[in-house]
Amino acid sequence: MKLLPLLLSLLLFIPGISHAADATLQKPYEEMAFLKHFTGKTPEFIKAELGEPDSISKRENSSGKIEFWIYHDLVQQAHSDKIYRYTQFGIVNGHVETLGHTNRDPK
Repeated sequence: MKLLPLLLSLLLFIPGISHAADATLQKPYEEMAFLKHFTGKTPEFIKAELGEPDSISKRENSSGKIEFWIYHDLVQQAHSDKIYRYTQFGIVNGHVETLGHTNRDPK
């Protein structure tokens, strides 16, 4: 009979777990939540979360190999209903170094 209260408390706890899972980021991403979630992450994390970039441009300079990963229409501008057209991750020598949003074509 002591098992019944334990089972009931577990059933009440499970909706809290699913609610917490629903609180993850969803498209379009809110700007500050997006920045907090992706700043300082690895390229592997970015691809696992967002999939393949819409485009990648590669360059090489004295700093080494640089890639710019572009995603389209991911992030909602802060305090607005507008969506940034482009989100760009700058990856230098395999590490995410920059993250930004713009409506100007980055090409």
